[in-house]
Amino acid sequence: MKKLIIICFTFMLVVTGGCSMNENQNGKEDKKTEAVKPIDMDPKDLPKVPAFQDEKTREYMTSTKEVEPGYYLLESKMKGFTMLFPEDAKISRLTYNDGEFYETIEFDSYEEKTNIQLNGEVTYYRKKSFVENKETLLDTISEQNGYKGNFEKSSEKGKEIYFASMKDIFKDIKRKYNFSYSYIGFIKSTNEKYLGVEYNFTFGCLKDDQPCSLNEKETRKKAKKMINSITFNIKKKEQKDDK
Repeated sequence: MKKLIIICFTFMLVVTGGCSMNENQNGKEDKKTEAVKPIDMDPKDLPKVPAFQDEKTREYMTSTKEVEPGYYLLESKMKGFTMLFPEDAKISRLTYNDGEFYETIEFDSYEEKTNIQLNGEVTYYRKKSFVENKETLLDTISEQNGYKGNFEKSSEKGKEIYFASMKDIFKDIKRKYNFSYSYIGFIKSTNEKYLGVEYNFTFGCLKDDQPCSLNEKETRKKAKKMINSITFNIKKKEQKDDK
């Protein structure tokens, strides 16, 4: 009887041990899979959306995991910041300065259902003294965009956000939707000096021969979602920034 019990107990250890080994192996496989970046994956295995199917854009995508419905996580080439990126968007133009002091990312997206096009531009600044001069910086942004008004200020963990909205009416365009909504401003890091991101998100109707559901409430909501998601990747090691 004792011999039978010992055999049964040994069998259980082997079975449970085997299961544990398989679970550990699966865990390693999962981590290994997650470590593979979208740029290194076969496009056939990527989400069937422009953000991943466009070769240039998927270089900036950190993972195939959807952060929020319709949004994935983008990281700048300089590894300076991350932000939510629309699944139907594609990067259109990039500008660098030795990959050290600034980086501009421009992108476009189009929703066929609403006939709304988004033109986005974010510029990351590092080691730039003008970032600390809020008044001059916001005056420059206003002048560049033809904006006359104040900026709303809000604070979140590790950053200050300056936000303004404007409506542009194109009198030379003879159609019902002859206007666009733009959201402009700046995000300043409160954890590290001379570090910030300038942004501009503009929404407008693309095709003249199709209905368009351009709505300021909805465009503002989408713009703020992207703006508030911008997060600085602060290095743990303190840097001596002199400019």
